[in-house]
Amino acid sequence: MYRGDFSWMECLSLYRSKDVVEKGFDVLKNDIDLMPSNLRTTNNLRGYLFVAFLALILRMKLTRMMIDAELNKRYSVQGLITELEKIKIMVLTDGEKVTTEITKKQREIMDALHMCA
Repeated sequence: MYRGDFSWMECLSLYRSKDVVEKGFDVLKNDIDLMPSNLRTTNNLRGYLFVAFLALILRMKLTRMMIDAELNKRYSVQGLITELEKIKIMVLTDGEKVTTEITKKQREIMDALHMCA
């Protein structure tokens, strides 16, 4: 129970935002594998946490893009990343870039996410 300056809708909104934060920590812990590390300096730890936080932001953005494109019904985030990481770009000696063949599944994903190859 709460008595204060917040309305019922404000309390409900705050409670729901708590769920988003908890899910973010779950992604950091389980999907990004943020584990306690044996870093010796505070600066190294700060850098490590900063990179992990950027990874979380990118993963949450990709999740939102997948939901908007309705790709979440066919792929998990990890499954989508696994499918797209098969695409390779080779840089030749003259600087020309050559992309490996893109499969139909990869093309569908890229089109749904509005990515160009």
